[in-house]
Amino acid sequence: MRFLLALFLGAAHAATTPHLPGERLIRIGLVVGARSVSFLPEGDYQVTARDGTRHRLEPNAVYTVFSNGSGLSLGGVELPPQVRLMPVKARATIKIGHRHYHGTLIFRRDGARVTAIEELGIEEYLLGVLPEEMDPDWPLEALKAQAVVARTFAYTEFGKYRKEGFDLTDDTRSQVYHGVTPKQPKVREAVDETRGEVLGYKGRILQVYYHACCGGHTADAGVVWPSPYPTPPPLRGVRDYYCRASPFYRWSAFFSTRDILAALEGHHLVGGTLKRFAVGRKSTLGLVRDFVATIGRETIRVKANDLRLALGATEMKSARILRIRRVNGGIEFDGSGSGHGVGLCQWGARIQAERGRGYERILKFYFPGSTLSVIDE
Repeated sequence: MRFLLALFLGAAHAATTPHLPGERLIRIGLVVGARSVSFLPEGDYQVTARDGTRHRLEPNAVYTVFSNGSGLSLGGVELPPQVRLMPVKARATIKIGHRHYHGTLIFRRDGARVTAIEELGIEEYLLGVLPEEMDPDWPLEALKAQAVVARTFAYTEFGKYRKEGFDLTDDTRSQVYHGVTPKQPKVREAVDETRGEVLGYKGRILQVYYHACCGGHTADAGVVWPSPYPTPPPLRGVRDYYCRASPFYRWSAFFSTRDILAALEGHHLVGGTLKRFAVGRKSTLGLVRDFVATIGRETIRVKANDLRLALGATEMKSARILRIRRVNGGIEFDGSGSGHGVGLCQWGARIQAERGRGYERILKFYFPGSTLSVIDE
């Protein structure tokens, strides 16, 4: 597709990235290391190169950007290795795949590939995170607790992918973010009413986590992710009776022997018969640390979380395993909870909110000893 103007030098000024004064901008990796990226401007956009040159894009036309070896090619125009797509008018959006974004889009060349990044204010970013990480129809106080934890997480993870040109990914490696979502009044209310609020401990922002259901007791962060440093009190785990209403509180999953062997291939156990498979070490609160597997003459230990991810976290929902048993053709696991179990239990937060607890009490319950304050940028 063509540019409306081959060279656009500024009769109209691009709208700024969606954010409020004093709000930190965050960069989210949307498409990383692709051969090319196609997008559709849903409104007036212009491409701005680092030297200030601007090119106007035609609305509702499909463009493809790709590396040309020394820079980028877009719509038949050769551009520098990094460019910014900025809306001429506020609230214009760009469509990539089935998702819509209204921040500034940055395209950068990574060798022979292209990475697409969105830059927007952190509060605007949270509006796209909350409905992906928690049901937007859940009680407002649960959503507010989630907003605080998601904001805190974003600040502590800020810059994790700096070498790749962005701060966070848009998937479960960071937080799930799918850009502009249909209007969710409670989500906006939850973000607005907790604006800037984060959790801290001893004067520093607390490294926080969250998960779907703890299964009766949240996990000690030091058990799930071993560290030479002591686990701070807010992340040591608490007994939680509230999440019993969750459909994930108890579960069973079956994996064939072939599935188990395939999951163990990363530990160099290839071929042979699975002679033994058992729970190895457990934490004092029942979280499985590892499993013991014997194939042929070789016996190894495999970390529970590694095996869980290899088998599929949607089926093997947690490492809180109550029982395993050999059945015809495979192994059946009985477990409790969903996710790593550290920090905020989302189902527990929901039930507490339904019983009238405010988000401050919910956060204090899951992160005892933490403080809630507004971040000073």
